[in-house]
Amino acid sequence: MIIKNSELLEDINYNLKLTKWILKPLGVWSFVTRDSNLTSKLSSVLIIFVNSFIMFITVMPCGIHMIFRETDQVVKIILMGPFGFYLTNCCKYYFIMYRSNIIKNCLNHLKADWARVKTEEDRQKMIKSVNVGRNITKLCAIFMFSGGVSYHTVMPIWKGSTLNELNETIRPLAYPGNEIFFNCQKTPIYEFIFFLHFICGLVLLTITTGACHLAAIFATHACGQVDILKSQLENLLKKENPKTNDTIDNRIASIIQSHVRILDFSKSIEIMLREVCLVEVGASTMIICLLEYYCMIEWSNSETINILTYLMLLTALTFNIFIFCYIGEILNQQCSSIGESTYMINWYKMPGNKGKYLMLTIASSRNQRQLTAGGMLDLSLHSFGNIIKTSLVYLNMLRTV
Repeated sequence: MIIKNSELLEDINYNLKLTKWILKPLGVWSFVTRDSNLTSKLSSVLIIFVNSFIMFITVMPCGIHMIFRETDQVVKIILMGPFGFYLTNCCKYYFIMYRSNIIKNCLNHLKADWARVKTEEDRQKMIKSVNVGRNITKLCAIFMFSGGVSYHTVMPIWKGSTLNELNETIRPLAYPGNEIFFNCQKTPIYEFIFFLHFICGLVLLTITTGACHLAAIFATHACGQVDILKSQLENLLKKENPKTNDTIDNRIASIIQSHVRILDFSKSIEIMLREVCLVEVGASTMIICLLEYYCMIEWSNSETINILTYLMLLTALTFNIFIFCYIGEILNQQCSSIGESTYMINWYKMPGNKGKYLMLTIASSRNQRQLTAGGMLDLSLHSFGNIIKTSLVYLNMLRTV
């Protein structure tokens, strides 16, 4: 069944709907789409500036307070978690913008793949891949925003007001340190700072979700293309139809072209996410360790809300790094399986010596195609296990503090 142009546009819009929703509030969307104009790019620059300004004025006082003012080592460790989360997300934010041209190329590649679809069966395979990517994004967003919103709103409210040594009422905030510059306890200054912390939290959580979404949506698309390629291999030796140019030569040409496109796309995904994955691995190792430590502290203090919040954040960050490692594993397995699928067809029944044209497909499939952390560490399920074990080692070190 031939797909109509209206269905093509609908499918592309469905595929990129979440991408647009996530990248637009970050000001990135205008730089990765061909449909943007000068006005939209200027507004995106303004959004990026506002987001950066909000993150800076919100969390930097926390860093100053942690480094120069706080003397309690346990409190310093407690502040290292949110401050580290801020720094890593800032890095991811600017790395995503740095790789905006590659993201744009990947989006154009994705759209071109949709335009190449000619059968309803292939279309359904691509839609299935899109749904997997969307579901991964939704799970990441649910985990991240549940814990993050609770940290920025529920925890400070639940903690309640306290009295300092001057018998002044101190209302808690998600990030301390604003009192260095002005009295943040007065109304409406306190309410404004509280709201600013909440907005900053939303920006940080959106960055985390956006990085996970880009990895999920592109990797699942590549896997969908592999499934379509395998289907083409299975149909390679079916009866020819010269009237429609459906010959073995044309089928082989289509298979080789599709395989090259998959390899190029996989390489682009790895380059696009190289720095993001490096930051993700390093940050997850430390922040997961800190969250485990926070859970132990709050358990000893019997703070139920704090325990639940930290557990949600721990689940979210563990799920996040697991997704990156799982995507790297699946991407490698799927690309490698092309060679096996090519070898398993009845290539020896092909007329003449046409089977030799598939030898390069088998050979090139032996090269690994997976996500890497800065080109130094291959992301796989084995890597995920090592990250968790390393965080537990650091946890044992923290327990001695």
